[in-house]
Amino acid sequence: MIWESQPWKDGLLADADAVEILRLEDDASYVAFQKALFLTGFALRKLLEAKKLTDRVANVDVNCTKYPPLDTTRIPDLMNWHRLDEFYDFTKPHRTTAKLSFFSNQLIHSFIFSAVVTSEEDTRAAGFYVTTDFDRAKFLYQYDAAEITKVMRLVGRDHVVHSEWVRNAKRDWVVRNYGATDPEAALSGAFEAGLND
Repeated sequence: MIWESQPWKDGLLADADAVEILRLEDDASYVAFQKALFLTGFALRKLLEAKKLTDRVANVDVNCTKYPPLDTTRIPDLMNWHRLDEFYDFTKPHRTTAKLSFFSNQLIHSFIFSAVVTSEEDTRAAGFYVTTDFDRAKFLYQYDAAEITKVMRLVGRDHVVHSEWVRNAKRDWVVRNYGATDPEAALSGAFEAGLND
């Protein structure tokens, strides 16, 4: 569990800056890209689970494109996962969104993770393809780097200023978190930001 969230959020902001200018020109740069994104997935999940994000940010939609499999009976395995065009139909892109929790789980549990560069001449990271072991027979997802750095900064700058904690019938905590611009932030009876963020 995370008690102090700001170092994690600061890390997301720093990684967003690094990803934005990263050029994928050698193994070291590819590893730096992978590490930044995998740590992003972990940080997002821990911040979500620790209730360190406002409800507005925790429920944000992440824009992506998904591609169906060419043949649902043939799925990528450990020896051929990198040959994406043999498994997924890139002629049938479907623009969609993914919840932040789904996106973080894709990074954490990625079976396929493949970086995309802008072009052969411009090797900046343009985004990546990803799917989990569970989803690899269903879809391959593509996320653009600009969308991901936007989300990283949104989370990194998110601050809870008002929280409402109520136990449900199972005696589990149900938490509602609000930021400074949310109308609920003006309500009384909250844990202050210093206690919850």
